[in-house]
Amino acid sequence: MRRRALGLLSGGLDSALATALLLEQGLEVVALHFEFPTSCRGSAREVARSLGVPLVVREKGDEYLRLLRDPRWGYGRHRNPCVDCRVFMLERARGLLSELGASFLFTGEVLGQRPMSQLGGQIRLIDRQAGVDGLVVRPLSARLLPPTEPERRGWVDRSRLLAISGRSRRVQLAEAKRLGLECFDAPAGGCRLTEAAFARKIDDLFAHTRAAEIGSTDVELLAIGRHFRLGPALKIVLGRNAGENRRLAGFESAARWLVEPESFAGPSALVCGPRDEVGLAHALALIVRYADGPGPGDVVRWNSGAGPRTRTLGTQAAASAPDPRASRGGAPAS
Repeated sequence: MRRRALGLLSGGLDSALATALLLEQGLEVVALHFEFPTSCRGSAREVARSLGVPLVVREKGDEYLRLLRDPRWGYGRHRNPCVDCRVFMLERARGLLSELGASFLFTGEVLGQRPMSQLGGQIRLIDRQAGVDGLVVRPLSARLLPPTEPERRGWVDRSRLLAISGRSRRVQLAEAKRLGLECFDAPAGGCRLTEAAFARKIDDLFAHTRAAEIGSTDVELLAIGRHFRLGPALKIVLGRNAGENRRLAGFESAARWLVEPESFAGPSALVCGPRDEVGLAHALALIVRYADGPGPGDVVRWNSGAGPRTRTLGTQAAASAPDPRASRGGAPAS
């Protein structure tokens, strides 16, 4: 009987190679990708297509956001709750086994590659907590780990799996070449929560917004533009280029409003806070600070809630521009 395996696919080299190694053994594979604004920035859809495997995509959702705020096993160097995150994904993957007709799970994890979640003790803890003890094959390091149920039953040939440990990608790249695997993301595209600048933005969001009011859209916004914290209830996000200006427009809501240059080239400002003169004044000042030489007669536009409005910059906008260091208590804006 041809067995089906369900694997976590980020789009990076390791998960793509793990999939290819099981395909080489003649197993059916279904790939599973979890989406969230902080997740590994991989091209999972393109990688799955190149491997010829179906891809199931699931949102991590608000439950993951609650986990992110208060992880049981704590954070790594920044805001990365790696152990909790692995438990979360494997637990949900286990729940899909029956639905997708799969007999076991697999991942692209490498022993010792990530100190918080990929050492032997942490791997055992994660599997126990997720209820997947013995059900997860890790093809890249399998021969360094205890045999799993699929290996003991002969569904997977353990002798054809690898024994990789550590952070080097040398063996993975050699295996990818042998298998003709070319579509995968570079190792640099990882989880945003491991980045210091992004972690500071998460800290700021959690410090100034009640837990019940935070959604995944708020986290998604953190990846765009320069962020300026100007008061407990006021933050402004400034686009850094035309693409970000267009994206910021998609975040307008009852609680966020966009101020855009109308007669000159410059950044858009998404005001997260009340639609009042204070927010508008700060938005004008920041637009002037980062625009390319607007004049006092230039105009911006925004929606006041009662309809479109325009405002001439005037002579005071540049003079009243807030110091960018106001964003995070003295840290440079990002």
